[in-house]
Amino acid sequence: MSNNISRSSRRKDAVVTMPAGETLESFTSYSEAQHLVQTLIAHDVRPSALSIVGSDPHVVERVIGRVGYGRAALSSAMSGSWLGLLAGLVVVILSPQDFATPIIAGVVIGAGVGMLTGILLLTFSHTLQRRYRSSQGIIASQYRVVVEHSDSAQAHTAITEHKAHGGD
Repeated sequence: MSNNISRSSRRKDAVVTMPAGETLESFTSYSEAQHLVQTLIAHDVRPSALSIVGSDPHVVERVIGRVGYGRAALSSAMSGSWLGLLAGLVVVILSPQDFATPIIAGVVIGAGVGMLTGILLLTFSHTLQRRYRSSQGIIASQYRVVVEHSDSAQAHTAITEHKAHGGD
């Protein structure tokens, strides 16, 4: 099994692989690694020679809040109103005499049905559904800025110059 992951890009043959080269510096935050890359590019290091490599990935899920009846009703009403809008547009296409009434009625009825459905689903799904909202992301413990060997000397010179001129 290959570790290469195809990504769509401007080049059709682009494949994400582990970069070959020298590690310039390691950081504990992605923003610090980005800052170094921006500094190197500002000092005319070839952007395509640089990579940020994260290692020791972790999935982090941050709990944002509870899901209660109010949240279930609101989100389901929003979903239902979109379906009602779509149904209203279909009615307008089939019977174009009145434009506003079917659309408004569709949105209101859809929101009501959606709200009722959301409340009922939350009521009867005690163990089947989470009762909280969250956001999830993947972060790494360490981020390395890697430069291709052909651009290594220029990158080291850029770092030295940046630090000499009061950079961090």
